[in-house]
Amino acid sequence: MDKVIIVGGGPVGLSAAVSLAQQGIGSLLIEKHPTTTNHPKARGVNGRTRELFRSWGIDEALKPYQLPKEAYRLTWIEDFQGREITQVRATVDYSPFSPTSNSVVSQDVVEQELLKKAQSLPLIDLRFNTQMVDLSQDDEQVTVRIVDRETEQSETITAPYLIAADGANSSIRRLLNIEMEGQDNLGEFCNIYCEMDLDKYVKDRPSVGFMLTRPDLRGTFILSKDGQRKWLIGIRIDSRPDLTKEMFTDEFCIEYVKKIVNDPQVQIRLINKAFWTMAALIAQRYRMGRVFLAGDAAHRLPPTGGFGMNTGIQDAHNLAWKLAMVIRKEADDSLLDTYYSERVQIAQTNTKWTASNAQRFVKIFTALAQNDLPTFEEALRDQAHHINNILLDLGFIYGQEYQNQEVYRPTTQVGARAPHCWIKKGDQELSTLDLYNRQFVLVCHPAAQHWQDQFCRFPCKIVTIGERGDYQDKEQNFLKTYEISPQGAVLVRPDGHVAWRASDEKGPMPDFPWLKIGDKR
Repeated sequence: MDKVIIVGGGPVGLSAAVSLAQQGIGSLLIEKHPTTTNHPKARGVNGRTRELFRSWGIDEALKPYQLPKEAYRLTWIEDFQGREITQVRATVDYSPFSPTSNSVVSQDVVEQELLKKAQSLPLIDLRFNTQMVDLSQDDEQVTVRIVDRETEQSETITAPYLIAADGANSSIRRLLNIEMEGQDNLGEFCNIYCEMDLDKYVKDRPSVGFMLTRPDLRGTFILSKDGQRKWLIGIRIDSRPDLTKEMFTDEFCIEYVKKIVNDPQVQIRLINKAFWTMAALIAQRYRMGRVFLAGDAAHRLPPTGGFGMNTGIQDAHNLAWKLAMVIRKEADDSLLDTYYSERVQIAQTNTKWTASNAQRFVKIFTALAQNDLPTFEEALRDQAHHINNILLDLGFIYGQEYQNQEVYRPTTQVGARAPHCWIKKGDQELSTLDLYNRQFVLVCHPAAQHWQDQFCRFPCKIVTIGERGDYQDKEQNFLKTYEISPQGAVLVRPDGHVAWRASDEKGPMPDFPWLKIGDKR
């Protein structure tokens, strides 16, 4: 009965299952397809998401699939035989702020590794090739009827909660009559996923993507999947009167790719194709009773910036610890309402930012068509913000509006992601972020005896960092980075965000009305 039902086996659903398992909560995951996606889809894994992957033990498995750092640029070219216009490079160094970094690795690989992780966890019951056909709920539970698509056998299952991670066209969102707000069509596209050898064209200019400026190809881009032979070509259809969806037969796709490369001899193996509509939409609510929306079911972000999948994975991470505490009766139901108030703020910020990136592309191509070189060059310079986005990635703070600063500065303000510092225990070296996985953690200097005494009955783990502490401050920057004196302390939530801070021994204990405080476990 304590298992959570998850509908959707993409990156968000799988992340929800893994996050719940880390909290000791089981789940039943239902996915209508036989397996995970075979299409690259999203390709950017942000630094914060990689920090989560690190805590789940899959970050190392993803590293061989990441494009090399020297390829982190967008290259503007007429076509592969024509002149290069410019390059827009990634310049942000994550190393002072995180044990990981942002990376380019495609969604199909992310799903593959998340699935392997989920399969290794006994608390997760995976049901692929299975469809949910009915859903109801009352004050006590959610009831679903599922059907195995191969055997056609049906089963009725109950659970205390359900997470709808069933994608942009969420049937659960429609069933609950939850409306979306925003722009529902920012362009219609076809993605062509294929294999071909472009080494002679790209070996001296490795790039995550090439934007084509030739008049008959404007609005077309080619993205590197593996930096070698696999490529994703995106073609905007709705702005091209010469193209219709029906035209994109396999033969047409191959010939169109040859035109993009401008090499009729190039050998192309078509893997698959997909049609999609760019949108900027957010659900009016993320919760209906015991059902929660997550990922694309809750928000549809333009892909221009790589925040769609990342925002969804972090939704799942935010929700999992809250569900776990309520299921374990350590917090009351009002904690679950903070899921929407916190995550919708992030969705709004990320949607606005990615939509502005999409509009910049329109501005660039319009300026090209009008031969307006000053506007074209200005927009290209501004595109550096598209690639260098550490402020959005690591700098968001729950409960505060996004501040578009010039420089990212770690902080322990309430709601912020707790900062990274390197710490040691004997020969073991780790990040402070490695401490924040499963429960509340009070971090402080060994001299902060006042707060250690005060938090004895609080349901948290107490960790001291510094000389004669549980961990040594490897670079002697813990107190400065965490903005406290040796007598201060910071309380960090299970998702790694700051819940409370006292810069010294003064100040009240935290007051969380939803938290049931008893004897320390």
